[in-house]
Amino acid sequence: MSEDYGVVSIIVPVYNVEKYFDECIESLLHQTYENIEIIIVDDGSTDECGKKADDYAKKDCRIVVFHQENKGLPYARNLALKHTTGDYYCFVDSDDVLDRRYVEKMLKTLVDKDADMVFCNYFNCYVNKNRPSSKLLRYTEERYFSGEEYLRDMYVYTGAFSIVWNKIFRKEIFNNLEFVNMICEDSQIMLSIIDRCRKIYYLPEILYYYRRRKHSLINGKQELILQSNMIWIDEHMRRLKESNRDNLFSIAQKLFISKILEKYCFCGREMRKRVKERLREEERRFIKNRFWGKKIKTKYYIATRVPYLYGKYSSLAKRDNNIFWE
Repeated sequence: MSEDYGVVSIIVPVYNVEKYFDECIESLLHQTYENIEIIIVDDGSTDECGKKADDYAKKDCRIVVFHQENKGLPYARNLALKHTTGDYYCFVDSDDVLDRRYVEKMLKTLVDKDADMVFCNYFNCYVNKNRPSSKLLRYTEERYFSGEEYLRDMYVYTGAFSIVWNKIFRKEIFNNLEFVNMICEDSQIMLSIIDRCRKIYYLPEILYYYRRRKHSLINGKQELILQSNMIWIDEHMRRLKESNRDNLFSIAQKLFISKILEKYCFCGREMRKRVKERLREEERRFIKNRFWGKKIKTKYYIATRVPYLYGKYSSLAKRDNNIFWE
């Protein structure tokens, strides 16, 4: 690539992914856009990841490594953000892989379209098969997103829109922003990010390869995931209500109820008791919300009366075929 738009900081938190670490870092080192810095934060790995990271740093001056006790992904990202020198930020999970044109294409689009954030489609990578993100496939052409359009899709489709790793940002977007120490920390910070973006642009090309591992954090304890979902969606609803974005509030409210219903059957007795009270409380507000019609209100009214059965049915309907899991 002949144009040099400035330094791109690629932030890579690492924890016990030795099996995949080399493939990830090699995909960064061989980017067609070479003006990058790779900030690796070893979050207390007990395998060889820390040593591997140091070895890479000795071979390539674009790599900077930090080691810390195990504190979690949000702390690792926040540490990296304090040491970036780039003009643009990318986030990469340490078991994932980038197309070698990822930085070049994303950055050129960001500059050419005068955007603050660009995001692309990605592959969900299972052991025997790659699947494009179905949540993004309906967008077949490049396009701008308004903040409201983006948040609407985030509350409807979550995953593809609530993550930070298939995106590139201007550094100013992260001024005085930090990740909160929780699961789903991406979702929590995205409202602040979107509210700061003047222009958001989408590339339908698949440039990121997201490894789906059965035992990865996101496939861990369902109770913790539900607690985190309730926290970030609650925060979004509060801020949307305060800013009079009533349509977005209503969609987020529906998402809040849906997440509880989906995870309810995976929770223990005490958690179910606490969640059920909150579910009924929000359901009463939902029924009074004029944004939704009678049909959807009836569906959710019935579902909140049998949350365990609804969750079981929902989990069976959405279950991934285990043959693809690694």
